[in-house]
Amino acid sequence: MATPRRSESLGDLCAERAAVLAAGGAAGLGPGTARAHLATLPPARFASYAYRAPRTRPYTQPRGGYPGFAKQRALTEAFDAAGADFIPLTIDSQTRHNDYDNAAALLKTGLAEDRDLLNGYPLVSHGHLRTRELYEGIDRPVSLRHGTPDARLLVETALAAGITEIEGGGLSYSLPYARDFPLDRALAHWQYVDRLCAVTGPPGLPVHRESFGPLTATLVPPVITIAVQLCELLLAAEQGVESFAVSFGHTGSLEQDLALARVLRARSRELLDRFGFEDVRVSLVYHQWMGAFPAEPSLAWQLIAVCAQAAALVGADKVVVKTPEEALGIPSVESNAAAVRAVRYVLDMFPYGRTLTSGAVDEEAELVDGEVTTVLERIWDDPAPTFQQSVCRAVVSGVIDVPFAPHEQNLGLLVTDRGEDRRIRVREAGAVPLTARQLRRERALLGNRTAREGPLWERLLHDIRILA
Repeated sequence: MATPRRSESLGDLCAERAAVLAAGGAAGLGPGTARAHLATLPPARFASYAYRAPRTRPYTQPRGGYPGFAKQRALTEAFDAAGADFIPLTIDSQTRHNDYDNAAALLKTGLAEDRDLLNGYPLVSHGHLRTRELYEGIDRPVSLRHGTPDARLLVETALAAGITEIEGGGLSYSLPYARDFPLDRALAHWQYVDRLCAVTGPPGLPVHRESFGPLTATLVPPVITIAVQLCELLLAAEQGVESFAVSFGHTGSLEQDLALARVLRARSRELLDRFGFEDVRVSLVYHQWMGAFPAEPSLAWQLIAVCAQAAALVGADKVVVKTPEEALGIPSVESNAAAVRAVRYVLDMFPYGRTLTSGAVDEEAELVDGEVTTVLERIWDDPAPTFQQSVCRAVVSGVIDVPFAPHEQNLGLLVTDRGEDRRIRVREAGAVPLTARQLRRERALLGNRTAREGPLWERLLHDIRILA
């Protein structure tokens, strides 16, 4: 029976760190660089400090990354002026896939030709010293947003640059973002990242970790979202992480969002305490709609406002903000800043911290909680010697199955659909171990869309654009 335990901590990373840093070839980046720099930063630069502070609304955090330093600095200053509580650094896809040479070459060519050839900020190419200058005079936490199965060098560089929140995980940054990167390697590399974060922050100001809950953002049922979040939370806790955020994306149904948030919060705390990780502080992050966005600006603004209200109602600690240009490409500096101001306006006008429930929410939460228990018990019962190996086997065997994930090791047998109440439902469980009663209930809640709306593939195409 492989359950999470502190004895699985990697302990001393010295040998592996030396190899990672040597392979990166970054000048001046050594094993003690990040720790020494983080010790000089004020508490306001730490995400873990922010999450401990009282507040009257969810924190706001946009996304955003440009290749060149000057444009990224302008974006950072615009976010600061707009009142973003967390500053993002979104990484380019070449760096995400560890192609640092190509990232550097495209950065150089793009700067010479005055055009963007990368879809984000190539942090490893710029280096930690140059990146520190992005945040001079800005005392807000910086969040690393990427999508990298092997983020070891990237996170080493980020921490040395003063970034104190690291998003991702071995599941959430592999299954949606990679096709053939071996899952066991990704989980091992993220153990390194978790351990690195655990040992690098100064006393009382730990580096904060955050999982990526939306996954493929396409008809992912709550049971899968929560199972992935809990696995990554517990894997991080094994490595000594003390501050962690679980997350999920707007499902398209407020009632399902409320139920999902309730179960995710409760099970996170319950499992941390059950396995001896009482010292881990857990927060909840809510992503605004991650599916296809309306191209019409007025509709996009309405969706952003609705998602901001939902973030307050589910009691999120932070909301990740979309922009009205989401459907058109990489948003401009001005659009990003305007979205932050708009979301802050909605949140300031909307009540926060009140419990919103109904019979429908209670019923949904009960169903989801039971399904999560069923899946977790199958993982606990796996005979692998470590929890990490059990998590890997859960994916390969289809116990955890993410709809529409491109990864070759994702089984892809789980079939989901959207019910008449707009909630995401399980139609075919595949190898996900739902009980017969749970599956009957899921199918009953689907209603009879087939007769009215045509075959499943047509409904799936409709659901992908349901809010666009």
